[in-house]
Formats: sequence, structure tokens, C-alpha cells
Amino acid sequence: MKPDKPSRTALIVAGGLQLAGARASLPAAVLPVDALRLGEQLLRRAYPRLAYLLRKAWFQRLCGLVEAATLPGICMHFALRKQILRRHAQAALAAGCTQVIVVGAGFDTLCAELKAARPDVCCIEIDHPATQAVKRAAAGGDGIAFIAADLARQDLSSVLATHPAFHRAASTLFVAEGLLMYMPLNAVRALFEQMATAAPHCHVAFTWLQPLANGHPGFRQGSRLIDVWLRWRGEPFLSSMARPGLASFLADAGFELERLEVSGDLLNGTDLTERPIEDEYVALASAGPH
Repeated sequence: MKPDKPSRTALIVAGGLQLAGARASLPAAVLPVDALRLGEQLLRRAYPRLAYLLRKAWFQRLCGLVEAATLPGICMHFALRKQILRRHAQAALAAGCTQVIVVGAGFDTLCAELKAARPDVCCIEIDHPATQAVKRAAAGGDGIAFIAADLARQDLSSVLATHPAFHRAASTLFVAEGLLMYMPLNAVRALFEQMATAAPHCHVAFTWLQPLANGHPGFRQGSRLIDVWLRWRGEPFLSSMARPGLASFLADAGFELERLEVSGDLLNGTDLTERPIEDEYVALASAGPH
């Protein structure tokens, strides 16, 4: 991404979530309701003009046409993957997790949601300084610890170790949503190793891309315009991992794969014909004693 500019892909995810929530086709049971509500509040404060447009039917229709021409099903995917990640977070807290760290948080509201329900949980967001500055100004405190860091240049474990809110011995959940594909493969491996070093008893819930037939990261149904736009914004896809190879990759970094799914799994048993993209999967892995 451009060093002095907030991430545009993070803003697209936030807007895409609102577009998905405005559609009557998605069953209410699979929508991340709190994320939709808090996300709209966040956009109203940070990008009021965009928030206003997202509530207009004509703008929603226009965005739907753009989505259909570039990457059909992406907005639905944004909503469903957030719901899966929230279920992982809720299960972790029920199992005794006391610390949640969202890496590359963008305009996500998971920490705000968890803090509202469980004020005792330590919630930390780590993101690039330019993106986090906009998010933090709009979100306020809410008991969340914000760490501005460029993880392309800074070690995650070192960044956390020097922050007073972080507890190394705590049972910890790391969340990395829509992040890994923007990092080269060696940096992804290093990030997992740094997570295990920072919090030896941790889980990580993350999303990653399935590679295309040519081995490159991307979306099978995506327009080439997407790659052009991402390169122009300084946020190109740099890595992917085939599902059959994920367990081995994680094991090399000190993690065990526990669960692997795609966002469309939430629609099993429904009669909905519209489907989300399924090139980005959602995974849960654990480090420490098994």
C-alpha cells in the first residue's frame, strides 16, 4: 500500500459489508449483525459521504453492477467470512481465551464487538499507521489498545512485547482477515512464527487465497481490472496457498491446522442460489502444546 495513504482495500471491505447487509437475499442468521451496525457507525464518522451513498438504493444498484462485472459474489463473501471469524472468536472466548489481537485490522469492528460483550478481554488492533490513524480517530478508545506498526519492517513479537497491554502468557487469539495475500510467502511464514513466539498459547483465525491454475494468487472469476487496480494502489496480491498444502505449511511454522472452510459453507441447507466467491478460505490453527 502507499505509505502515507489509508488502505483502499480495507475501505472496500467495509463498504462491501454494508452492501451485503442491505441485500434481502442473505438470511439474517448468517449476517454479522453487530459488525454491520458498528461498521456503519464507523464509516459515518470516517467517510460520511461514502456512508451516505451506501444507504441510497441507486448507489447500491450501481455497486452491484460493478461487482457483477469485476468479481461476482465478493460482497456476500465479505459478510460470510466475517461471520465465520466471529464464531471462531466467540468459541475461543468460551474456551478461556482472554486476549484477542487483530493484525491488519483495517476498518473491522471485531474488537469493539468483543469489548462490548466482554470488557474483561484484552483487545489489541495492529495496523499500518496511515490506516489506523483514520480508524482510531473515528472509533475512539472503547478500551481497545491500538498499535501502529508496519509489519513489513517490524517484528510482530517485538512490537507486542513492548506494549503494556499485551500479556505473553495469556491464551490468545490472533485474527488476520484479508491480510496474508498481500504479503510474500516468506513474510507469511515469519508472521506465524512471530505469533507463536509472542504468545506461545495461541490460536490464529485467518483467511488466504487458493492459487489460480497458473500458481499465481487471485480470483478465478475476477476481472483483470482488479489486478491492475491493486497494483496501482500499491496493494497487489503476493501470495496464496493451496488448501492441501496448508497443514504442512502451518506445521513448519509451529501451528496445527484445526479447521478449514469457505464462506459459502454458511449457506449449506438454504435454498439461496446466489453464491459467494470461494477462492479465499477461512482457517483456524493452534500453536503451543496439542
